[in-house]
Amino acid sequence: MHFIIDSFTPEDDEKMDNERHKLIRAQIREPIKTEDDKLFTLVEIRDAIKGMNKNKALGEDGIMSDILLCAFNLLPVSTSALYNGCLRTACFSRIWKRAKIIPIVKPG
Repeated sequence: MHFIIDSFTPEDDEKMDNERHKLIRAQIREPIKTEDDKLFTLVEIRDAIKGMNKNKALGEDGIMSDILLCAFNLLPVSTSALYNGCLRTACFSRIWKRAKIIPIVKPG
């Protein structure tokens, strides 16, 4: 899990913030509260990872669902803290939102 975090998250240095980053940092300090806010449970995270299609191509991050499941099984609390931290701050890595589109070429 530490390798994944170190590899796919940038260093966070407030001294390097531009105006946009300062605004974002100020916004995330204010808790986002709605009536239906609930943290993900360990069971929900495990089931979501288990439900990933193992036959799909890797995403841009190169992490296979088997690796996510292995990380969850080894460090369920840390994995849950990562996803719940993203949920609490409404901040998800851009690379998690990207997909590689691989065209299928049919013969003929």
